[in-house]
Amino acid sequence: MKNVKARVFILGASIITGFLIVNSINLNGVSSKITSLNAMDYKKAIEERNQLYKDIENIRSQNIDYRYQISKYDNDDPEKNKKLIEDMKNQLGDYSTLSGTTSIKGPGLVIKLEDADIDKKFDTEFEIARKMLHEDDMALLLNDIRSAGAEAISINDHRILPNTAVKCYWAFIGFDDESRIFAPFYISIIGNPEEMKAILLSEDSVIQGLLLRKIKIEIEEKDEIIIPITKQNTEAKYMKRYDEK
Repeated sequence: MKNVKARVFILGASIITGFLIVNSINLNGVSSKITSLNAMDYKKAIEERNQLYKDIENIRSQNIDYRYQISKYDNDDPEKNKKLIEDMKNQLGDYSTLSGTTSIKGPGLVIKLEDADIDKKFDTEFEIARKMLHEDDMALLLNDIRSAGAEAISINDHRILPNTAVKCYWAFIGFDDESRIFAPFYISIIGNPEEMKAILLSEDSVIQGLLLRKIKIEIEEKDEIIIPITKQNTEAKYMKRYDEK
């Protein structure tokens, strides 16, 4: 009888000890505490998970593309080596086109701009200033032109790059390379002529605002426009390539 009681006591003590151990030990470093998520947190967690899946899939797709590109050149075949050189030249040509270091051509628009007619005898100083084209007007118009889908821009054969600045010198427009041009201003734009024209003449556009001030504006569609190389110094002084590790 004593043996039975002893065994029962040992069994009970073992169960209690095991229960305490299970509840106190953090298995594999993972907390046994259960976190409760509300509807918003749960939705956010699902979105983050789905985004991670998309990112992983994009990386896999890019990896496949890179492997395919490498496989085209990964041997000593003279023809493939020749193809590699041609591809590199084409890519260099694309970079030159975008950076303005080569002349380009294509369809687009030519916009002619001139100050409104000014009557110095009767117009007030405010009216005279309103009828003149200023650097702010040109800067805003260039932004509108870029937004309309322009692939390349020049003003009076001066190539306009993304970092080209314009300044006002009374009757002249100046650039950061100290060159100046005078009216009438001819803005040449390469891109889809019909689409760009529709956007540039839309309600509340910069051109519509200039027309209200009686600035003279003419827009002509062209099948071929030639834009020269840039005169601007494109060498970077401070920025350097950054490869994320």
